[in-house]
Amino acid sequence: MDIDAAKVPYTVTVKLDDRSYRFTVRYNDAGGFFTVDLATLQGELLCGGDPVRYGRPLFGVVEDERFPLPVIIPQCLTGEGIDTVTPENFGGAVKLYLHERRVE
Repeated sequence: MDIDAAKVPYTVTVKLDDRSYRFTVRYNDAGGFFTVDLATLQGELLCGGDPVRYGRPLFGVVEDERFPLPVIIPQCLTGEGIDTVTPENFGGAVKLYLHERRVE
């Protein structure tokens, strides 16, 4: 998923599998981190202010059948040794990658 850190704060519509969602990306100046809100196209907020942490799935702690089927994880696949999401690397080296959700 492409994110443009230079446009933050902004909202983008994203289609994941068979559903579309609204992602609102913000930057918390006091804490020095990005957050993402997840909402349905109808405006129902599913998760607000989820911190974007490197290697940690978004929306992992509060999910149900309304949430995206793939797992969304901020990662760098270039081998640059990045371990933190920053304004300089988010949307560039660090992107939001979709991974298949394991159903047990």
